[in-house]
Amino acid sequence: MSEGRGGFVHVSPSPHASPRNIIDAISEIQQYHIIERTGQDIPSDFLTMRGMLTFFMVGFRSGFWEGAFLGLLLPLGWGVWEEVIPAFGGTADLFGKCLVFLFGCGISLMMTVVLGGILAGYYGGNLTRKAINSLVWGRTASLVAKGLIVFCVFNLLVFILSPGNVYFVCEALRGVVGDPASFYRGIMEMKEPLRKSASTQLYLSPVLSLVPFVTLRLFGRG
Repeated sequence: MSEGRGGFVHVSPSPHASPRNIIDAISEIQQYHIIERTGQDIPSDFLTMRGMLTFFMVGFRSGFWEGAFLGLLLPLGWGVWEEVIPAFGGTADLFGKCLVFLFGCGISLMMTVVLGGILAGYYGGNLTRKAINSLVWGRTASLVAKGLIVFCVFNLLVFILSPGNVYFVCEALRGVVGDPASFYRGIMEMKEPLRKSASTQLYLSPVLSLVPFVTLRLFGRG
């Protein structure tokens, strides 16, 4: 129990429920911020190693699912850009290509900026800073690791989709896919979008992981 300027506020180093998702983590951070804003001097080691790991893992899971979403949209965007996948009822013009391509990247960037902006509003005080840093570092580790994984998986797919392997699959699914020649051509044309998606994912993930740090640096209250 800690004494603030307005009375006593109960602070437990072992909360009744650890944050399980990003909303729970932000709510916990808000509580820390309110406590420290009252003038109570809470040491940074109040957040134990278990608490730091909990925030780290919440950030890791958040970054993983966000990265997986981006990983699924990039082949679609590159497929439209390379005119392999039709969009808007046919071949998209330059504006349509940019719109589809930026859809996935824009959503990921917006989510990252919004999160950084929310956390920047509470980035003050020893305990709150420690919790936020653990959360952000978890997202960073997840996004970078996911970028490497997606890069390897997409390039492995490109390697596996050799002409011989694709031809074998088309022949095996002749009665299912309709026209085997069109199916073969569609798969082979997707190799280049997959290759470009792998490189884009590898370079974009570290950039997205840096956005919260930049936001905290520029707009943090501390």
